[in-house]
Amino acid sequence: MWDYVKRPNLRLIGVPECDGENESKMENTLQEIIQENFPKLAKQVNIQPQVIQRTPQRYSSRRATPRHIIVRFTRAEAKEKILRAAREKGQVTHKGKPIRLTADLSAETLQARREWGPIFNILKEQNLQPRISYPAKLSFTTEGKIKSFMNKQELRDFITTRSGERGHPCLVPDFKGNASSFCPFSMILAVGLS
Repeated sequence: MWDYVKRPNLRLIGVPECDGENESKMENTLQEIIQENFPKLAKQVNIQPQVIQRTPQRYSSRRATPRHIIVRFTRAEAKEKILRAAREKGQVTHKGKPIRLTADLSAETLQARREWGPIFNILKEQNLQPRISYPAKLSFTTEGKIKSFMNKQELRDFITTRSGERGHPCLVPDFKGNASSFCPFSMILAVGLS
């Protein structure tokens, strides 16, 4: 439910705070970021936020990182165009310093995505091109096909079924000589699905 409500929202992370900051100053900051990083997008689309604000101060004032900026657009398409442009560019900056742009997701969805973290890292190390898509679905490429999983149980079933069907030796560590090698799926079972 909250993800639907937050669908047109964009979260800007790492944008420094300034004294006397108000909605119009933050809107100018958003336009500067778009102009600096996506000048073609700025010319194509009139990107006007409906509401723009900083997240509430929940942490210690001694915290070194600035509060996030939440931008709500009237239509989700504006947010999607900005995020697509950010993915294509790779590194997004504000006045030369790196910042991050993300969809504004609910706490539950963010937690579900975090839970894929160790598995995602193993797949990334093995060059299996992992992705986490909305809301918290893990996908990766294996044997030329894209496999997607909504939860860890589906992934566990895939690994164990795959192992049983093919007599896949990869669920058992291979110790030969001085080196040991593990298949990424055995590492996922050992680390990520416990």
